[in-house]
Amino acid sequence: MSEDTSVARAVRSVADDYDAACKRLLSEKQILARILHDYVDEFSDVSPQEIAQSYFVGEPRIGEDPVDRDAHAERVQALTNEDKTVAEGTVTFDIRFDAWAPSPKNNDGKDLVRVEIDVEAQNNYHPGYPLLKRAVFYGGRMLSMQGGSIVERSHYERIRKVVTIWVCAHPPVKYAGTVTTFGITPTQRVGKAKFAQNDFDLIELVLMCLNSGEPGKSEGALGMLEILLATGIEAQKKLLILHEKYGIIVSEDLSERVKAMCNLSVGAIEEGYVQGMNDGWKEGHEKGWKEGRAEGREQGRAEGRAEGREQGRAEGRAEGRDNERAAFLRATAAMVRDGLLALSLASERFGFSEQEIRAAL
Repeated sequence: MSEDTSVARAVRSVADDYDAACKRLLSEKQILARILHDYVDEFSDVSPQEIAQSYFVGEPRIGEDPVDRDAHAERVQALTNEDKTVAEGTVTFDIRFDAWAPSPKNNDGKDLVRVEIDVEAQNNYHPGYPLLKRAVFYGGRMLSMQGGSIVERSHYERIRKVVTIWVCAHPPVKYAGTVTTFGITPTQRVGKAKFAQNDFDLIELVLMCLNSGEPGKSEGALGMLEILLATGIEAQKKLLILHEKYGIIVSEDLSERVKAMCNLSVGAIEEGYVQGMNDGWKEGHEKGWKEGRAEGREQGRAEGRAEGREQGRAEGRAEGRDNERAAFLRATAAMVRDGLLALSLASERFGFSEQEIRAAL
């Protein structure tokens, strides 16, 4: 077993639990309702309490929705609720639910309209591609999924608006503390024409960039999520702030979810990294010791067994220490890469220079 494998396994186990706890917490109707009220226009005229009580269609689903875009493509339903099709690859939705839009703004005063909503918890703002492009893709998939189930025989009037909301826990500093919405907006090139907004306003992206450095500084639902996902605030204090400042009713279920989230916060993640580091050190030390002893025995036959054994032990210990430091450095770089710890804080906490960490990324 390699050092990288043991480090990765220990870290990934804790990080996966943290990710699951985060999604369970964000799927609380009261939390979702506050986000809809503050940042999706169709829900702005009704209180978060009413939205949570009356406007959800069923319960929010965490990673349950398969994506069957191609009727004739082979689909493999994995245990992680990822759906794989030959033509469209793999897509995973974190939290999916439908809600009735209580505002008639986009419906010409007609009956309430049903909106399909996706909420994504994103820890790493730079996963190797522009995050906004992925958000647009997710929104497009939500629209295309309506073909064959909602939209049949060219009944495009049945298309439902889709909203995909991205909660970014560790965005770049220049975006921290901001909420930006993206949608379809007409641009008049020649003459004057007015079209029904509900005919084209069918996809909306909401990008929420938390200010994790100052939890609660932002207004509205953004500040609420900063408190909710903060790593340095105890569970009981979080629950008190949620109730007093944001009007959240603290149920037993919500309390348990907040406590679970706190127990799996950065402290626990760091513990996973340290465990992985220790495993890597142990394996490296044993490997160095064995190789050192073997080399020492070989040299001992030529120069004397006593000298060979001593040199073997010394070289084994030296190699073990080198492997230990290398494992710590790789794990620290992984924390920075995954957005779990800022570069400067990682350097200060684990004793590596920022240049060393960057080189290990």
